Amino acid sequence: MKCKVTFLPENRSTEVRKGTDLLQAAREIGIEILSNCGGQGTCGSCKVKVLKGNPGASPSPHLSKKEIAEGWIQACLVLVEEDLEILVPKEHRIAKPAKISTGLKTAARIEIGKWDITPSIKRVKLKLPSPTIDNNISDLTRLFQGLDHEGYPSEKLWCGLDIISRLTKTLRKKNWEVTVLILESEHGFEIVDIQPGDTTCNRLGLAIDIGTTSVVVYLVDLLTGHIIGTESDYNKQISCGTDIISRIIYTERKNGLTVMQKLIIETINNLINKLLVKHKIHRRNIDCVSCGGNTTMMHLFLKIDPNNIRFDPYIPTFTTTPLLSAKEVGIKTGAHTSLYCVPGVSSYIGGDITGGILASGMTKDNKLTLFLDVGTNGEIVLGNSEWLVSASCSAGPAFEGAGIKYGMRATNGAIDQVKIDRKTFEPTVTVTGHEKPIGICGSGTIDTIAEMYLAGIITQKGKFNKELKTQRVREGKYGWEYVLVWKNESGIDNDITITEPDVDNILRAKGAIYAGCSLLLKEMGYKAKDLDRFLIAGGFGHYLNIEKAIIIGMLPDIDPEKYQYLGNTSVIGAYLTLLSRKMQEEVTQIAKNVTYRELSVSNDFMNEYMASLFLPHTNIELFPTVQEILKEIKHL
Repeated sequence: MKCKVTFLPENRSTEVRKGTDLLQAAREIGIEILSNCGGQGTCGSCKVKVLKGNPGASPSPHLSKKEIAEGWIQACLVLVEEDLEILVPKEHRIAKPAKISTGLKTAARIEIGKWDITPSIKRVKLKLPSPTIDNNISDLTRLFQGLDHEGYPSEKLWCGLDIISRLTKTLRKKNWEVTVLILESEHGFEIVDIQPGDTTCNRLGLAIDIGTTSVVVYLVDLLTGHIIGTESDYNKQISCGTDIISRIIYTERKNGLTVMQKLIIETINNLINKLLVKHKIHRRNIDCVSCGGNTTMMHLFLKIDPNNIRFDPYIPTFTTTPLLSAKEVGIKTGAHTSLYCVPGVSSYIGGDITGGILASGMTKDNKLTLFLDVGTNGEIVLGNSEWLVSASCSAGPAFEGAGIKYGMRATNGAIDQVKIDRKTFEPTVTVTGHEKPIGICGSGTIDTIAEMYLAGIITQKGKFNKELKTQRVREGKYGWEYVLVWKNESGIDNDITITEPDVDNILRAKGAIYAGCSLLLKEMGYKAKDLDRFLIAGGFGHYLNIEKAIIIGMLPDIDPEKYQYLGNTSVIGAYLTLLSRKMQEEVTQIAKNVTYRELSVSNDFMNEYMASLFLPHTNIELFPTVQEILKEIKHL
């Protein structure tokens, strides 16, 4: 038996089997409801309103009695048992980020001419002699002889049956002029395609960053290294959870792994199609693809079970793969297109980080460098040309809206900057897209907490000062809160607030990042002041206000000149390995040289972490700049 579900305001309907959960029904019709926990019922982000029908909703701690009376439900906790009409509000939808970091500024500084462009697949033009009675060897032998003259010995050449089956027509189509596509490996040379005429000028490749939140694709000319175009979008897997653990759990569902791979392949193919159409390019001209991403994303991309990644001792199925076929994975390019996956180090230090290390150039000199990638996780690498040590801390989801009452990504309608008057406690906010605010993104949250601390609204422990004479500070459903935007000024039917639990979540997230950095430095015998440079990568880093991040104790209090934002270094790493086998060898060596430190089992990390759960830290002496600001405020 099937039931009809209609979603508003689109007025789009679908029929689903009785017993289908409402979140899945929405996903099937392309209505993307926010679900930070991936449908486990723990986050409350998938709130929708029932306009018609009786959903028989399960109880939810995230809904007040008033909301329940008004018809609000959690989509993931509802099984469709009859026809329903559902309103999905703007603030509970997945929105495309207003700006996705593509790393192009950093890529533009790379001097391609320093090394040879040697992609995985080569195109070799041949003009073969046509057969005669005296020269009557087979077509395949004639081809092999022609390649032998070009430096590809016959004894090391091989090809598949598909090449042989179309060889006769291909050779004769352009009067025995052909272009042979050859994949070189340690075993020899494989003919992966043969095309009539001279197509050696049509050598293109794709560099792809498979991020937890967003996906970026470069279209690259493999003759010159020139980036022809870029496209980006959010990762459609977001509908199954915003962080990697939620997505791993989702794969345990029936067909969950298949759904996950389908979503990421669909995201990638949509971006590729946009590039091909925009630049009027045929997909058969794509010879090579290089992909970077964290270890979980790469497992989901290749449809490999990632479940062991979340269990002690955290062992992935792979950290490196041989050269693969793009077609086999589902990427819609040429049938011959190769697929290179940037190697990782461990379950929580993936190819996005090794690619980032490669792109940053931190292994080229002996300057003490800390590399921090802030995304849905926080990955840290400390070292130089002689040594590299790494760690990962779960921090990013809070900075991308997860676990924050009115949290959201940096999309249109997100509050991204905040200033609070220290006398009146009145806020001034800026909003992405110049729209009415509907929530607050990570940079706005950091700004708000820093400003609340400096204004005396919250204490060093993150607790609210309940004695302030302002309507902005009040007791709400989730404890004390600060009103950033009143209901009549917002784009939603509520005041936008920062609550005490929100503050706690940010303190835990920033504390994990600071503790990870601090511990790695301490274990290697250094202090933050010894750093020569602090490199920040990842999408969130683009919006990060360094000064405010130091004030809340997320980043160490060092010379601001030492901080450098690199952007999306994962896609740059993929770009470099797309162009050069030498870069592939270099990133493989980087992956081998990185020592991974598992923080979750470290007592020292827990001590550092607990000390970091204050503003900015239990030891204020570590933050002299913040000390001076506080002294100046008290003096005024």
